[in-house]
Amino acid sequence: MTIEEELRALADKYAMALKGKIDARVEEMESDDHSHYLIYQVLGVTDEEGRLIDIYQNKGRFLYKYAGSFLEEATKICFLRTFPDSGSLKIPQKLRDIHLLDDPPLHCHTRLQTFRASEISAC
Repeated sequence: MTIEEELRALADKYAMALKGKIDARVEEMESDDHSHYLIYQVLGVTDEEGRLIDIYQNKGRFLYKYAGSFLEEATKICFLRTFPDSGSLKIPQKLRDIHLLDDPPLHCHTRLQTFRASEISAC
């Protein structure tokens, strides 16, 4: 299978999963409590507009989630094709999660947020 075929298959997989998730949520929303439409009405939004806003908000939430996951997996495929010995590495998302030393000097704690990533090891 070429990389193009692999990425198209991945895209199809994510598109089907996204459609299934959206369809299930839209169906579920039909039985949801719609009391929040009252505030929509107060603000001049019709029930139909409010319903569409709710649907698109949910669709957008799922779309961004699936798009991000698709791009992550597609990137991994591209890297593995180009660099077969490569792999994933989890990097802490927050600077406070990085454990540089057991007990770094005080000045590192107070100035750490202003350092560039390349400067952190200097602490």
